[in-house]
Amino acid sequence: MGRFVVHGVSAGRRPPRWFIGCLALALMVGCAVARAAEPPGLCVLPELATDERPLPDGPPTTVEVGWGIVDVLDIDDVNQRLEGDFLLTLAWVDPRLEELEGCRFQRSRVWVPRVTLFNSFSLTARRANLLDQVVVETEGRVVYQQRYGGSISTYHPLRDFPFDRQAFLFRVGSVESGPDQLMLAQMSERTFLARRLNIEGWRVTGLETAAATEAVPALNAERSIFTATLEAERVSSYYVFKIVLPMGFIVMMSWAIFWVPPQRYEFQIGLGATSMLTLIAFQFSMSGYLPRLGYFTIADRLVVWATIMVFLAILNGIVTGVLVGADREATAVRVDRLSRWLFPLLLLLGWGSVLL
Repeated sequence: MGRFVVHGVSAGRRPPRWFIGCLALALMVGCAVARAAEPPGLCVLPELATDERPLPDGPPTTVEVGWGIVDVLDIDDVNQRLEGDFLLTLAWVDPRLEELEGCRFQRSRVWVPRVTLFNSFSLTARRANLLDQVVVETEGRVVYQQRYGGSISTYHPLRDFPFDRQAFLFRVGSVESGPDQLMLAQMSERTFLARRLNIEGWRVTGLETAAATEAVPALNAERSIFTATLEAERVSSYYVFKIVLPMGFIVMMSWAIFWVPPQRYEFQIGLGATSMLTLIAFQFSMSGYLPRLGYFTIADRLVVWATIMVFLAILNGIVTGVLVGADREATAVRVDRLSRWLFPLLLLLGWGSVLL
């Protein structure tokens, strides 16, 4: 009985590797040729005007906006800036793309709403992350995402520094299109705040969003504005140990005047002057924390009251010196004894009124 042979390979033997490789290559080439011969697929974009919104003669196009905060890197009080990593998501319905569910296209090939961040900013678009494409979902819903990194102007008030809470606003709107053409709405499912942030010295408490039609003075017109509000609370313990506590020690140093004998009023005044110079130097070192403001912060009021207390301690030394010169040493001693408990009480009352 003869042996069955396929291309010179007996049926009882395993085909050589070169034969298997050639067969696999032939199958791949065949699949590629068959795919090329197929009719065009579903993701063929029809010709449409990319500068014309869907239904241009109909009601305004509703664009849902989502604002994601991927990270917050720094909050600069001096320059009034917030640096971070952000994700902007836009979604709208384009009836012209209803039959293209699941397809992806470059942003330049379809109509995309022209919105911008109204805060003055220096953001960089990271298009490589999301390929700068739109995704078509069911019923012609189009979703576009863009990631940004950089800094945004914040304009946050600092009256309560360093015990302040801030609301940092991100305002998104269209410069060209009014509410009769473009209406912005919230997209809660694409609005998020990352669980872990790189920011130090702040405790981020939440992210809220809203959309409304507002008057924009710079455009002298109304626009539909989407606003995301990042709420944060400053961690004040750092400033308590760096500002309040050292300043308290400087003030208490001036109270040593009350324990120096009134006869040595020159030493008392010298000790008070040393405390005053130390406090002034401390104020200069604090100037780097804040911009030049036209109002007092809580830290400024604490410093002013501390300065007044040191000045009153110097004045106490002068008064007791005058009393000693007038042979009224007993009165000078009573003044010093009264000041030993009166000055700490005044400091607590003054700082307490500022903080409360």
